[in-house]
Amino acid sequence: MKNKINNNLGNIPIIVIMVTMLFSCKEAENLIYYDENAPAPALINTNSITVENLAGKSVLKYEVPYDDNLLYIKAVYESSPGVVRQAQSSRFVDTLSLEGFHDAGNYPVKLYSVGKNEKESDPVTITVSPLVPPIAESFPSLTMIATFGGVEGRFSNPHKAPLKAVLMADTANTGEPVFLQSFVIDNPNAIFTIRDLPAKSAKFYVYLMDRWGNKTETKEYELTPMFEERLDKTLWKENKLPSDFQNTLENNYWGYRFAGLFDGVVCPVNGWGNTFIPETRPLPSLFTIDLGVTAKISRFNFVLWWAWNRAYPRSFEVYGTASTNPGDDLNGSEWQLLGKFSSWKPSGEDPAVFTPEDNAFLWPGGENFDVNPSIDQPDPYFPVRIIRYKILRIWDNRDDYSIDELTIYGEIIK
Repeated sequence: MKNKINNNLGNIPIIVIMVTMLFSCKEAENLIYYDENAPAPALINTNSITVENLAGKSVLKYEVPYDDNLLYIKAVYESSPGVVRQAQSSRFVDTLSLEGFHDAGNYPVKLYSVGKNEKESDPVTITVSPLVPPIAESFPSLTMIATFGGVEGRFSNPHKAPLKAVLMADTANTGEPVFLQSFVIDNPNAIFTIRDLPAKSAKFYVYLMDRWGNKTETKEYELTPMFEERLDKTLWKENKLPSDFQNTLENNYWGYRFAGLFDGVVCPVNGWGNTFIPETRPLPSLFTIDLGVTAKISRFNFVLWWAWNRAYPRSFEVYGTASTNPGDDLNGSEWQLLGKFSSWKPSGEDPAVFTPEDNAFLWPGGENFDVNPSIDQPDPYFPVRIIRYKILRIWDNRDDYSIDELTIYGEIIK
């Protein structure tokens, strides 16, 4: 019993230490080391301030005042008429970034030294001259055109700033535009498209907005989306020609049928069921489809999750013929080029990099390839019954490729 009592008593110092530490920590949380009566901190020495003016912003560099009471430096400025912004930087940093300016020009800025007791110094006033902001630089290039099934907008964005394109339309001819869709884009060559619009004239409106709420003026266009319809995939079938990819349906290495290309089933992310994956072989690789109808083609749509690092076609050509029994030679008189196409990745060239914009661009709607007149084919809108794809290059440079689902749009002739 004695040993048991002694052992229990031996734990008391440990308990006391733990309790003491607990209350000590709690008290430390409430300790604030400042003097409520201390005067406002010293002013910034204006001779130490340098200004770097950039697109839509100015960066200040200065000598931090030596003052024990200093907590941070604060800047107050109007980024546009009536819009007051603040920026602040701690006592351990000698730079301050002023952002959100709506236009180039000269802007007064008041700088304050703020103490730990929240007392502010008198202001030091300087002038900054930010350059033309990205939103103002991009606005002149903002354009819209009619495309198949909808409208398409473009603008240049050399600073790669995250800009929002806001699209509205008066499709009901009421005189009041209604919101259709917005697109946040940060790549240098911005493209945005809205589909499934009726093929009738309407007024469309578009403007740009940046992350600080600055807006451009609104541009107005009267456009007529071009008619198109989705071709019925239940009528499609493979029309294999001698130079098409050689593995048969039964011996396909992956075990997936050719019809998985157009069965209407889009596999979930990280799934491969019903995906068209031809057997590995040197490129180019060809496959041929009988559409079951004769139509003028307006666009193609490829769907594949995580496409750019999953052997997704990067460049390809498409040919068509009205013949129901064409020969194999693409240079023969039966086949005509519909167009040469390249996959576009919003964030750039690296197939291993996926940004939110990349994902939104490709999944789940897939990538659209519009058939447009070009130097290679000035008049691509001719009737075709059988269509042939020639895959030339893959995103990750492998020789096999994958397409989860193919959809074709156009105008049925017969």
